[in-house]
Amino acid sequence: MEEKKSKLPVILIVIIVLLLGGIGFIAWQYLEMEKAKVEADGNVKAVESEKANLFKQLDELELTIAEQKGLNEDLDMQLNERLAEIEDLRVSLQQANARAADVGRYRKQIEVLTEQIQEYIRQNARLSHQVDSLGYLERVKQMKLDTMEVRNYQNNRRIEELSQKVEIGSQLRISDIRVTAFNNRQKEVSKAKQTYKIGITGTMLKNTLTEAGPKTVFMRITTPSGIVITQSPSNQFEFEEKTIMFSEKKEVQYNNTDTRIEMFYNIGEGQLEPGLYRITLFSEGREVGNSVIELK
Repeated sequence: MEEKKSKLPVILIVIIVLLLGGIGFIAWQYLEMEKAKVEADGNVKAVESEKANLFKQLDELELTIAEQKGLNEDLDMQLNERLAEIEDLRVSLQQANARAADVGRYRKQIEVLTEQIQEYIRQNARLSHQVDSLGYLERVKQMKLDTMEVRNYQNNRRIEELSQKVEIGSQLRISDIRVTAFNNRQKEVSKAKQTYKIGITGTMLKNTLTEAGPKTVFMRITTPSGIVITQSPSNQFEFEEKTIMFSEKKEVQYNNTDTRIEMFYNIGEGQLEPGLYRITLFSEGREVGNSVIELK
C-alpha cells in the first residue's frame, strides 16, 4: 500500500511534464505560423509596392514617347509600336497576381523597353544633327501622310490609345514588317519600272486578350500621288465607319501565338511611278501595321 502511494507523485510529475511539453509545442507552432503570416504579408506589400513603381515607369515612358513623336516619321512608327507594347504591359500588370516572380519578369520587360526607347531617341538626335536646311525638313514632312483620310485616322487613333486602353490591349498587331519589290523573275529590285510584284512579310504578335481563329488581313498600297493600287473597284472594306479600297487580302489562322504572315500583290511590270509607297495593313476594322518602300 505504501509502495503504491510512493509511485503516485512520480506519475503526476510525468503527466505534468508531458502537458507542459505539449503546451510548449503548440505555442511554438503558433508563433511559427504568426511569423510566416507576417512574412507573407510583408512580401505581398513589397510586391504591390514594386507594381506601383512599375506603373510609374510606364507613365514616364509614355511621356517620353509623347515628347519625341512628330519629329521623324520612321521614329514615330517605332515609337507607336513601343507605345502599344507599353499598353500591353500595363494591362498584363494590372491582371498579374501578387507574386515576386511575375513582377520581376515585368520589370525586366520594362527595362528592355526603356533601353529600346532611349536608343530610338539617340538615333533621332543623331539624325536631327544632320538636318541643315529648311528644304530638308519640308521633304521629310511630305513623306508623313499621303491623304487627309489617313491624317484624320492617326489623330483619332491617338485619342483612342489614351481613352480605350483595355480595348487597345486586345488589338491585333503586325510587327517586323518588311516590304520587297520583285521583277517578273522573282528577283528583288529597287526601280519602279522593273517592279512586277510587291510583297510583305511580318509577324502577327501574340496577344492573349484577342480571340483565336481565322483573321482576314487587308493590304492597302498607296502610291506617291496618293492613289490606292487595286485590281478591282469592288475591293472594298469597312474602316472607321467608311468604305475604303484595298489592294490584296489574306486569311490568317491565328492561335494567340506569334504568327508569320506573307502577302503579295501582282502589279505588272512598268506600271509604277518612282517615289515612296506606303503599305498599310488592316484587320478587324483597325490598322494593325504599316511600312514604306521607296522605288527609284
